[in-house]
Amino acid sequence: MTHPLEKDLEYAVAMIAQSEIKFLSPMGPLILAAAALEIASDSRSFARIFGIAHALVIRECVSLSEELHLIEPYKRADKSQRLFYDITEQGWSIIPRDI
Repeated sequence: MTHPLEKDLEYAVAMIAQSEIKFLSPMGPLILAAAALEIASDSRSFARIFGIAHALVIRECVSLSEELHLIEPYKRADKSQRLFYDITEQGWSIIPRDI
């Protein structure tokens, strides 16, 4: 049986991926959707939940922040490089309202 949140996540990722934004990788829409659904709003949690190397998640977050301006980092842990972020207004503009 599929958890209702999984359907919301799949829907949000698909809708975000259809935007005209050129993401670094397919992980970009997933990061945005996970943050919007309050599944993960930091790089380390996202990496653990989705089984992705933390370094790859950080790389995608940097792209989402510095190149695309879809997330805004507000804290970074020195030792682990864990990156905490919020979705920007521009990021919210491509996230489906009905999730």
